[in-house]
Amino acid sequence: MGFSKDHRDRLLTGVIGLAIIFLVVGYSSKPIFFVFILLVNFFALKEFYDLVSTSKISRFVGITVGIILSGGFFYLEEPGLFACIAGVGFSFCMVKIVTVKNSANQNSDLKKHLIGIFVIVFFLSHLIWLRGLDKGRLLVFFLLTIIFSGDTFAFYGGKIFGKHKLSPKISPGKTQEGAILGLIGSILGALVFAFFFFPESSCLVIIFLAGIAGILGQLGDLWESVLKREAKVKDSGNCLPGHGGVLDRLDSLFFSAPFLFYVIIFQERLL
Repeated sequence: MGFSKDHRDRLLTGVIGLAIIFLVVGYSSKPIFFVFILLVNFFALKEFYDLVSTSKISRFVGITVGIILSGGFFYLEEPGLFACIAGVGFSFCMVKIVTVKNSANQNSDLKKHLIGIFVIVFFLSHLIWLRGLDKGRLLVFFLLTIIFSGDTFAFYGGKIFGKHKLSPKISPGKTQEGAILGLIGSILGALVFAFFFFPESSCLVIIFLAGIAGILGQLGDLWESVLKREAKVKDSGNCLPGHGGVLDRLDSLFFSAPFLFYVIIFQERLL
């Protein structure tokens, strides 16, 4: 595996992105962090509608509703009700992944713009609530460490060791070896992070959280792959050189962010 231009672009974009995330998550005020998530949701929704090719009216309505929904996470806090909604939405998305087929009906279902509003905005906006918790900044960095470590291990591990396809119908490039190494990477990243920032936490708890979050991250990646498969494109966009689009970079957070938030609030002494 040579050090190609794509790899150089990927590394450079990653370094710049990490610097921005570090400053925004670690040092910004609550309103600024909200605006940051709002912008992320906006660009992610735009990419989503580019993939599913909905009408201009659907795009306008979807993005508008998405912005309003993001605002709800800034002003409201109803975790119990939202947990139920998140569970129903996650179950629906899992059905989409396991039943993907070459059919017009499947394509039509995926084009319902409410899916984008729900999965992208509703799930990703849980980062606003997560950061607002006690040790919230550390929790967001903890989640990002799990996801980015897993993505890195899966990407390079799959290229080096990948032989058996994970889900050829959804994403021919993903391998079982890459998925396993990605999960290992998520757990290792979480353990290293916890060693420095959550030293009082149980290793078993860290492994549990990282393992589930890592699996959910890969499921989020597969969910987005379904959209790209239907649109017959490799990446959701090209605004992040070496990484594709915003959806490509953040899809692993869609299911993992709500998971970590609800686990923490329902078990406050976990970390």
